[in-house]
Amino acid sequence: MRLAGVLVLGALLLVGCTADPTPSPTPTPSSTPVPDAAGCPAGTSAREDLCLADSTTADELSGILHSQFTDAQLNAVIAGVWHDGEPVLVGALGESMTDVPATADMHHLLGNLSTPMFTTVVLQQVEAGALSLDDPLSTWFPDLPAADQVTIDMLLHHTSGYPHYTEIQSFLDRLWANPFQKWEIQDLVDIGVAGGPVFTPGTDWLFSDTNTLILQQVIEEVTGRPAGELLQEDVFDALGMDDSTAAFDANWPSPVLHGYSDERGVWEDVTNWSPTWTYTAGGVGADQDDVRVFLDALGDGSLLSPELHDRQFAPTTAGLGPWTDQQYWAMGFLQLDGWVFLNPGLSGYYGAGGTIPEEGWTMVVYTTASQAGDQSAPTATDIFRQFTAVVTPEHSLEQ
Repeated sequence: MRLAGVLVLGALLLVGCTADPTPSPTPTPSSTPVPDAAGCPAGTSAREDLCLADSTTADELSGILHSQFTDAQLNAVIAGVWHDGEPVLVGALGESMTDVPATADMHHLLGNLSTPMFTTVVLQQVEAGALSLDDPLSTWFPDLPAADQVTIDMLLHHTSGYPHYTEIQSFLDRLWANPFQKWEIQDLVDIGVAGGPVFTPGTDWLFSDTNTLILQQVIEEVTGRPAGELLQEDVFDALGMDDSTAAFDANWPSPVLHGYSDERGVWEDVTNWSPTWTYTAGGVGADQDDVRVFLDALGDGSLLSPELHDRQFAPTTAGLGPWTDQQYWAMGFLQLDGWVFLNPGLSGYYGAGGTIPEEGWTMVVYTTASQAGDQSAPTATDIFRQFTAVVTPEHSLEQ
């Protein structure tokens, strides 16, 4: 299972497991038809199979996207780059399905770009006084291992020590046996906390979606409401994200970007596998423009008070694990030399999304692999990193 990766000092660290791709003939890449000028966002025009602003920056970004699409033998890529809210590059290359071109408005599973959406909901409940960042987990779930030591803040910062459940073989065996099954969140948490924390809570850092699912249980206990409803009302509706869903049922609105994987030993369409294996840790679906809207709001703090926004972004994890004052895990996302960044990898898809508020840039990239491509290559991250070298060379992640 390919899950959220983190970019550390220019080196990509991916967690999870990936089967070796099955060799096959190299496909001939295809791209979406050039849209009519009226079909492009205002300020862009149809050029090079994409909607591009009239600038050398847009041309350079287009060149990178086309090169990476061909060189990585991708099945599809959807990408968007905006500066101060204005589109510079928007579009898609390749196919969603055979003879069905990928388009920029396609919906798909987000993976761990869902995480900051949900952690924002958690912080909204902190702001409302429903809970405190210093509350121990034992307040609600005293029977969980180390519940009296683990706090809400530790769960948000991934310093609880609970293992990443998607790396545990018993989970993978059950998932591969039936990827359409509905998982109960407690079953996933039980897998993740079995054996307790791998270090004393608060003393180290370990990325783990177990933390996010426990937070989901806490928030549902505190509010008496499903997490999907809170996401819908307090994030999606608040920001006008009309193309986002947290129903956790894989019934994505059309059009849909299909993803493919050979992790179960056969090349197959994984688009409608049940997202209940991940819930708020990755199970939100959206299109790229809604992701942009959220990233902009995350960057400017429009969903939180200034105090909590500052705390959300603070370098609390600096000095733990690989993190420093310039590169660290904040509450639900990475801070990398000014970039708010996440690069999920999950069955069928790779993604990379981020914003650098002080420079006004926001970028979203999702890729799907062909059978001939390298299934384990973080292709969306590779594109994103090259994009940063163009738009913010002083904050380039291409190292």
